[in-house]
Amino acid sequence: MREAHDRDQQILSRLAEIEHKVDSIDQTSAFALRADEAKHLASVEKIFKKSKRRAQVYLAANGARSVDEIAQHLGMKPPHVSRDLSALGSEGLLRLAGSVGHKNMWSKKALDHTVRISKYLQKKFTLATDGTPAAEKKKRGRR
Repeated sequence: MREAHDRDQQILSRLAEIEHKVDSIDQTSAFALRADEAKHLASVEKIFKKSKRRAQVYLAANGARSVDEIAQHLGMKPPHVSRDLSALGSEGLLRLAGSVGHKNMWSKKALDHTVRISKYLQKKFTLATDGTPAAEKKKRGRR
């Protein structure tokens, strides 16, 4: 019994060590990507061009919405949303997060946070975090 407990502790210790190394690699990669942020955002610019719809679909892909749910959320047609999701997946910006029944759920990759793609698109197209139009900020008048 004691041997099994010791073995389990060794395995847990090794897993913790591996997890720490993976986190370190992720942090190093994020730092390197951010150092070339302008170059990466130029690539993002080429992918989205002037397509506000594609930016909206990207922002609405949160890992919990299916194609139909994204389309309904944004007031778009499912075939258009599906085409944009596939294109963004091919570009390496989105991934299939899972499936529920016959519904595919799409989500952003970690690259989104590292290169700040969502923030860039929100600012460029004046969108909220979920892809809907951002509320206009009221300008304060002088009193």
